[in-house]
Amino acid sequence: MGLWSSIKNKIKKAAKKVWRVVKAVVRVVVRVVMTVVGLVLGIFDLLLGFVAWPPKKLRLHIFILSDQNGPLVNPGDLTLAIDFARKTLKDRFNVKLLPYSEGMVEIITAPAPSAALVVHCDSGAFKEEFGEAGEYFAKHLAGWNAIPISLTFPITAFVVRDIVGKQGCSLGPLSDYLTLDLAGVKSDSTLAHEIGHSCSLWHSKTQSNLMWPDTKRGNQVKWFQKNLLRSSRHVMYW
Repeated sequence: MGLWSSIKNKIKKAAKKVWRVVKAVVRVVVRVVMTVVGLVLGIFDLLLGFVAWPPKKLRLHIFILSDQNGPLVNPGDLTLAIDFARKTLKDRFNVKLLPYSEGMVEIITAPAPSAALVVHCDSGAFKEEFGEAGEYFAKHLAGWNAIPISLTFPITAFVVRDIVGKQGCSLGPLSDYLTLDLAGVKSDSTLAHEIGHSCSLWHSKTQSNLMWPDTKRGNQVKWFQKNLLRSSRHVMYW
């Protein structure tokens, strides 16, 4: 490879990284705007959500990623987690969990990039939002194509191979997706817990609470958690 070809390749790689960052920044800005709008529209529940009335809806779409050996898990492996999330949302928040499209679980058969198969949480996940993993997840978000294409603002869950040091991860209300690894799929409560994070709930110091950080959590919630979750832009009346 000649010097000029080497320089061109480096320029292309640098430009690609810059473009990824630009797209990620745009996504964050759009989500901030949508979150603020959601809070304004959800002011009733932000103040009186503890009443848990009238019923609301939250739409979820789960993508199972694949590697070179095929899908990481079978759709049936998620039944326990989905049932727990559905029951908890209904019993504690009066929120009905619905599939975004015809089915709630879908397999992406094309092998995912390694950056999306093994991910991090917290600050590591935020950093990955601006890289290959974030770009991959953004490309497959339910209800999004650079900008919202749906007025239901679904949450997308991606089943990955591993989340370093965690079983599930959500970047909170400014993100539209969460991740579950193979251990998180086997846990009955991790999906519901991460949905809580996506709907503005933070960790609780009470073990019986849904937002207890360990998998030995319960599904109890406090009144203000009802206010926060029901006022989330992901939780709608329609």
